[in-house]
Amino acid sequence: MRIPLYITEYDDRSARRAKRASHLGQEVDWAARLPALWRGLTIGPLWVDVNRDEGTGAERWMGYDEEEQPCFCRYRFQVPIGFIDSGVASHYREDLAAWRLRDGRWLIHRVINSQSEGKAAYAFYAFSERMPR
Repeated sequence: MRIPLYITEYDDRSARRAKRASHLGQEVDWAARLPALWRGLTIGPLWVDVNRDEGTGAERWMGYDEEEQPCFCRYRFQVPIGFIDSGVASHYREDLAAWRLRDGRWLIHRVINSQSEGKAAYAFYAFSERMPR
């Protein structure tokens, strides 16, 4: 499914973009987790393709720029990993968002939650030469 992103603000001189889309009645902000320091260095998507697996609750978002090249991606999934002492099933959850920078690198933000370790979710940013798969 292709979702158009409607431009609400764009200043070509400073490359500042704030684009928003609506999907199933919920507003989607592709730059929500993008640090302000990096906003001017990213390429914003003009549209987003959304793929969902309703059975597992997994989803993948792919955003494309003016040249139809990927410039934003996001995925979320969870996997059951068994039972903890309390007898309640636990899950490994991952939520990743990535943005292509103007120099071709990708800025990646990953949030991992593994209840089996008894920890809260932890998150980190990283750079990559390639888009996450």
